[in-house]
Formats: sequence, C-alpha cells, structure tokens
Amino acid sequence: MSRSEFEYDICQRDCDGAWQVVAKLSSVRLGETSRENVKDNVSTDYMRWIVIFVGKSEKMCKDWVDRQWDSLVRMGIPYEVSH
Repeated sequence: MSRSEFEYDICQRDCDGAWQVVAKLSSVRLGETSRENVKDNVSTDYMRWIVIFVGKSEKMCKDWVDRQWDSLVRMGIPYEVSH
C-alpha cells in the first residue's frame, strides 16, 4: 500500500483549535471485530474512520504520521482470510 492509497486526513478541531489525525483503519486490527469470527464467516471486517492522534499544530501531526507510517499502513489494510 502506498501513501496515496492509505486514507487519512489532518484537520483542525472546531471545539478547541487542536489538530487531529483521522485515518480509515480495519476494525479487526483495531480489536473491535474478532479475527476468529471473520475466519469463521460470522463477522466481516469493516473500515472505520477514527481519530488516532491529537496535536498542537499541523506540523506536529504530520511529523507523527511520518514516524508512525509503517504501523498506520498495516492497520489500514483490511483483514482477509484466504480459503
């Protein structure tokens, strides 16, 4: 997955002016959906937009994304079972 394929955004919150990173992540990799249930076709992995970091500036958020890039990409890959 390349930087252009991973979906995330850095935006400023209206309530307090802080900056946040929101990303589209796998519910299985977040721990919301059981891997075993997905394997057994009881549940389906879904992608969810979630706030993953809040910083004081846009630059702080960009730096954080750069440092965490590999982990973020991994969490942004849908969980799939090969049959």
